Parts: sequence; structure tokens; C-alpha cells
Amino acid sequence: MSDWVALLEETGRTEFLFELEMWLRSFERYFRTRNQPLSEDSNRTLAIRSFYDEIGLVSHAIERVTKICPLLSSEDQVSHERFDKYVENFLKADHIADPYVARLLRQNSPQSGLTLLRESFEDLMLLLNELSKLSRIPYATFQAIGRVIYRETRRNDYLSLLMDRRFIPAYDRITAEPITQLMQRIDDRERRRVVAATFLQFFRQLHYLEYADPRRRHLEELRTTVLIFSLVASETRELVEFIRLEQARLGSESGFPESFESFIYCVPLELRKVIQNELTELTSFKQADAVYMKIENSHGILRDCFQQSVIQLARGFDPDIDGHRIFPQYRTHLEQSRILKHDLITLTLSVQKFGQEPSDEGAEALKRLISRFRDRSLRFLMYRDWSSFESFATELLKCDRVPGMLQLAHRFETYLKTLVREVNKRSVLSVTKDETLDENRVKLL
Repeated sequence: MSDWVALLEETGRTEFLFELEMWLRSFERYFRTRNQPLSEDSNRTLAIRSFYDEIGLVSHAIERVTKICPLLSSEDQVSHERFDKYVENFLKADHIADPYVARLLRQNSPQSGLTLLRESFEDLMLLLNELSKLSRIPYATFQAIGRVIYRETRRNDYLSLLMDRRFIPAYDRITAEPITQLMQRIDDRERRRVVAATFLQFFRQLHYLEYADPRRRHLEELRTTVLIFSLVASETRELVEFIRLEQARLGSESGFPESFESFIYCVPLELRKVIQNELTELTSFKQADAVYMKIENSHGILRDCFQQSVIQLARGFDPDIDGHRIFPQYRTHLEQSRILKHDLITLTLSVQKFGQEPSDEGAEALKRLISRFRDRSLRFLMYRDWSSFESFATELLKCDRVPGMLQLAHRFETYLKTLVREVNKRSVLSVTKDETLDENRVKLL
């Protein structure tokens, strides 16, 4: 196993190995409905619900795996495998259905495992394509497909080892210099192990999220990222549980600073924002722009959460550490709060202006501003405020008459003023000179 990974590292193909591992792990997690972004109604009616859309996503991901497998072999090996398959099937005996597969089953190597996985998944794709012709795919069938994928994945010892190892040194590395320097200063071996494992897991989650970035994917592939989010959701829960267990086992010697211990309890809340709000029933969305927006928001929420977790943990050992040295694109909680406050004030003043000078043009301008806020800044609100804002926004965006919209706008204005006051109470928003304009606007409200 280590020799094979070393060869891939020498030839610059470890990223393909990481992607393969990610998809195989995603299959294991996606078929556990707890990790899926299902609505409460869907969870209550699993037995009668159709999993047609979910099977479509799985089929797309399987197709990607069949393309990755040859990339982990040399061109000579791929050509040799194709020739062997042609010869052995041309000369096959009547009592053996597929001599080529029979030979692969007798071998136990990374290459034979990849080839067998590709063969199995290509056959499975044909079956899934036939299933897609049905009008309904029941839960039992969905679960059966998950079990078949699991068995095919675990058939080879090398692939099983790849899945079972917590970290692969070829791509699970801490490359941020401030973090490596910090780790070197932790003298206690057990404490260093726990802290290093936590850092590595957060960086792994961020690595997964690179494949869920909508800017990196074609529109037709966007929905497939739901499998990646299912994996991230599952492994994040495991990480939080690992931190809690280590805290209970080692107490003050766990290596986690007090500030980080309180922060980590917010991670499941951010996860809930994504799974129970942003991505809920995403597979049924038909409009590509709506799918893109939901995935972009989900990606941003979790990326910011994991980056802040890494920085909070690092600052427990070095309070002066600069987040931008770890993540050049890092946006601090202060920056998020400033953007949120500015956009809330702008929206509130626009609602006031519409109330004073109602018109069709003003109504359309206000609707555009509401949509912009929902796409850009809603994710920076407290999760408890999401549903109430969405309720107001939906009513206003659906309203097509100025008098009706005017009545809604008065209530919306009161609600927005409350949000502005709550956001202004955030401890990170200490007043500085560059915020004077916003502070004056708050007073005007």
C-alpha cells in the first residue's frame, strides 16, 4: 500500500487518490439517511418516498469514479488491462462467465482492486440507468444499491485499507507554516497528538469542500455535491464527538484551549444551517441558479466555520496569530458582521424610502435588494433568524401590488430594526473610526 501511494506521489497523482477516497467515503455516508438533507416530511415518509433523484446523483458520482480509476494507473497498465480483457473474453470457457474478472478476483493488489472496482461500477451504472426509466424508486431499492456499492468497494484489501486509515500522509498534511511552528512548541506527546489530529481533520474537511465549490463544477454536476456535503456532515459530527471525548478523557491536558472548547459547540449549529435549511430537498430543485445559490451558501458557511475553527484553536496557543497567514482568503467574523450590519441598514433604509414614496419602480428595486441580501448576507445572521427573514422575504417577493406590499413593508421595517439592534450588540463590533457612518445610520433608524 505504502509503495503504491509513494509511486502516485512521485508521479503527481495523489490528488486523484484523494478524490477517489472522497467519493467512496461519500457513498458509505450518503446511504445513511441521517446524513442526507431531507425535510421532516421526507424523513417521516421514507417507506413511501421515491428516491429517484438520489439514485441519479449516485449514478453521476459512480461515473466519475470509473474515470478516476484509470488515472491511478499508468498508460501501459491501462492498455495491458484492455488487451487482457479482450483476449480472455474472446477465449473464455463456457463454465466461466467472465475469465478476466475471475483472474482479477484471484489477485490482491491496488491495480487489480481499481480495475475490478471500475468493472463493477460500469455494470452498476447500466443497472442504475435502467432503474432511472422507472417512475418511482422505493427506499428498499435505494438501500440495496448502497449495500451493493459497499460490498464492491470493500472487496479489495487495499481499497479497504485506504478507507479505514484515518489519514494518508501523501495528502493529509499541515502545510500552513504558523500551524507547523505551533505544533513544534507543544512538548507533551499525547497533547500534540490530539491537537494535530484535530487540525488534520479540519484541513481534510476543507479539502473535501474544494470539490463542493460551485465555481469548480459544471452546472449539470452541481447536485452531485450533495454526496460530498453528506460526507462532510458525518465526519464533522465524528470530529466534534472526538473533541468531546478527548476533553472528558484528558481534562485540562487535552490540549484544547477554553476559548476553542466554547467555540466548537457552535459547529453543529452551522452544520444544521446547511443540512436542514440550505440543502433541504435540493435534489428536487429544477432551476440551476437556485441550486447554484444553495450550494454556494452551503460551501461558504462550512468553509468559514472550519477556517474559524482552525484559527480559534491556533490562537489558543498563540493569541497573536494572523488568520490570513493560515488562509489567505480568510474572512473574519468581524468582517462578516460588518458586511451584515451594512447590508441590514441599507435594506432598512430602502424599506423606509419605499414606505414614504411607494411606486411600482420602488417595489421592484426593493425586491432586488431583498434578493441580494438573501444571496449575500443572510448566512451571516444567527440561524434562529433565518426562517423569520425567509418568511418576510417570500411574502414580499410574491406580492405584485403596491398597496399589499406597502402593508408588508411596515412590518418588515420593524423586524429589520430589531435585527440591526441585535447585530449591533455583537462583541466583535466595537466602534472604530471606519464605522462612524454606519453608527450614524443606526441612530437614524
